[in-house]
Amino acid sequence: MKPTFGLYLPQVRRSFAELATLAEAAEDLGFEAVWFMDHLALPGVPGGALEGWTVATAIAARTSVVRVGHLVLCESFRNPVLLGRMAVTLDQISGGRLNLGLGWGSSPSELTGLGFTPDPPVVRRARLAELLDVLDLVVGGRPVDHAGAFFTVRDPQGGPAAVQPRIPLTIGGVGKGTMALARERADWWNCWAPDTARLGELIPQAGPARVSANYEIAFSHRADVPGFVLTGPPRDLARRLCADRDLGVRHFVVQMVDPAGGVGDLRRFMDEVAPAVTGG
Repeated sequence: MKPTFGLYLPQVRRSFAELATLAEAAEDLGFEAVWFMDHLALPGVPGGALEGWTVATAIAARTSVVRVGHLVLCESFRNPVLLGRMAVTLDQISGGRLNLGLGWGSSPSELTGLGFTPDPPVVRRARLAELLDVLDLVVGGRPVDHAGAFFTVRDPQGGPAAVQPRIPLTIGGVGKGTMALARERADWWNCWAPDTARLGELIPQAGPARVSANYEIAFSHRADVPGFVLTGPPRDLARRLCADRDLGVRHFVVQMVDPAGGVGDLRRFMDEVAPAVTGG
C-alpha cells in the first residue's frame, strides 16, 4: 500500500473561513484526507473550539474528493444511535468520503467541566467497545435490538444507510485496552504525535489494523515548540517519515504548526517531502 497523507486542522484559534481555505487547498494539493478534532475546550487554550462534526460537514459540502474525519471523536459526546445517524448523513453528504475516528476521551477536565461524564478511563473504554456494537447496525441502516451494560436501544425499523459498505474506522490511543480494541475492531489505528517515538514498540500491538500517525511539523527550527515537533528542511523531515514508513505507517497526518506558513507550507510539504516518502 502506497503511503498517503492527511492534513490535521484542529479548529482552535482559527475561523471557519481559515479552516475552509486550508482544507480546499489540501484537496487541490493531493492530500487524501483532512482531519479535525473533537474537543470543545482544551486545558490552557482560551476561547474554546468550533464544534468538530459541524465543521467536517461544512467542509465535506465544499469539497469533492478529499476525505473528512476526526482524530478522534469522543464516545462520551454522543450516544451510538445519534453518532450512527450523523455518520450516515455525513457519508451521504460527502458521497462516501467519511473516515470515522473514535476514542474514549483524552481530557478529563473537559468531560467533567462541561458536564459530559465523570466516568474514569476504564469505564469509558468499555463503553466505547459497546458503542461500536450498536454503531455498526445503525450505520448499516439495520434494525437494532440491543441491551447492554451502557446502552439499551430498540429500533425495529432501522434507518438510512451510509454510502460506503463500511465506513473506515480509526481508533486512536496507545493504552493496552485501546490497542486491543483497535486490533480487534478497527480498520486503522492512529498514533498521536507525542507517541510516534514509540512506533516500533506499538505497531506490532495494532495487529491487522493499518497504521496512521500524526506529526506536528515546521520547516524552520523554533524554540517555542515541544520536543516531539519535527523541524528542519524537507530532506530531514522526509528522512524521519521514511523511517516510520519502513516501520509500517501508511497514512501520515501532518499538522503544520507555523501559523504564518498557511497554504505555502502545505504546498512545500507536498512538493518536497511527500514524494520522497512515496517514492514518487
